[in-house]
Amino acid sequence: MPTIASSTLMTPRVRQWLRKGLPARVLHRFEDVCNLVNDQGEVISLVTPRIGPGPFAMVLAGDLPAELDLQPPIAVDDGRKVLTVGSLSIRYGEATLWNSRPDWERIRSADRTTWPPSLVLKDELDSFLTRMLHGIVTDHPAECMAGVTGLAGRGTGLTPSGDDVLMGVLYALWVWYPNRDWMAPIMETAAPRTTTLSANFIRAAANGEAVWQWHALAAGQEDAIAQIHRIGHRSGAEAWAGFVHTGQTLGKSSLQR
Repeated sequence: MPTIASSTLMTPRVRQWLRKGLPARVLHRFEDVCNLVNDQGEVISLVTPRIGPGPFAMVLAGDLPAELDLQPPIAVDDGRKVLTVGSLSIRYGEATLWNSRPDWERIRSADRTTWPPSLVLKDELDSFLTRMLHGIVTDHPAECMAGVTGLAGRGTGLTPSGDDVLMGVLYALWVWYPNRDWMAPIMETAAPRTTTLSANFIRAAANGEAVWQWHALAAGQEDAIAQIHRIGHRSGAEAWAGFVHTGQTLGKSSLQR
């Protein structure tokens, strides 16, 4: 018998993924997350409320069933608004569309003196990050991309450490230097050099999209930074380090806006 679930929230990226209806497969399955990827390498994440909204998340009304056959087929009936993943059928017709881009401009005027110190990055990560930021400050694209190339895919896991730092840099650029001329080259250099899931996060970050914890930061919530640090094993802390380092660097240059 099929298991019926419903989605309470999804993002424009998820909506586009569903409308395309391309062949897809299960990329990863965890207790609170099931990642699907289509033939174009685009990921959507079926997540429980414990994970919450993200750039390509479809938030379910409850838990993912523990016993679930996730073998093909994966099918989208966009007329009936049903996504079928093996024995799981998800109704998404009533899902709220969530804007995954925080109000980055609000962070620009935040009191950074209240922010806790960021994680000290490993020497190799710090070296490539410094090179990348020097390229941005001096308007030297080749220098910047050399740093990006060094960071992209560096480390282990579904989102390697170097990618987490890169996402923090991209978020910081949206706050302190929203010149989109840098976004696409960074994304295009980094995405092919890392995992499928991480590449999707980098593409979203280049478009200013982030998980809900960064929205909490933009909204001025007191525990937002602590929430960011709880993302993954070290992913949130590494992204925060890239974010803070970039903000400090741009703040010392004539590029701050």
